[in-house]
Amino acid sequence: MQELTYSLAPDDWALCFQHDCPMAESCLRHAVGLLAPVGLAQHATGLPGALQGDGCSLFASKEPVRMARGMRHLLRGLPPEKLMALRHALYGIFGSQPQYYRYRNGRYVITPVLQERVAQLFRSHGIDHEPEYDAASLEYYFP
Repeated sequence: MQELTYSLAPDDWALCFQHDCPMAESCLRHAVGLLAPVGLAQHATGLPGALQGDGCSLFASKEPVRMARGMRHLLRGLPPEKLMALRHALYGIFGSQPQYYRYRNGRYVITPVLQERVAQLFRSHGIDHEPEYDAASLEYYFP
């Protein structure tokens, strides 16, 4: 697992500098903000208005999550009569046929949100096992 650094966050990802926020201790935006270079003069920032009651609309947990890569064997062993429908539904989940193949070949990371959508698709087609990915690792998730 890679150590959290400022450079891991996407350039346009909003940081948080609200030190009095009750969620700061567990927030990835705040943790990355604390790691910002001293000379940083400008960056996208979450404003106090994001904090509403006990929650924050920009909150991102600093707990690492399981990210998957590649799915070359995802459809292997499934009933042939379901393959075409599943493949077309996967195109929709991943945005398009070319995008699906980029994810399939491991070019893009498969986030927990996408993993859950694939698992829901399997369940909706009566497939009782979890989708299998080529590789998985714990990483920080920058939604």
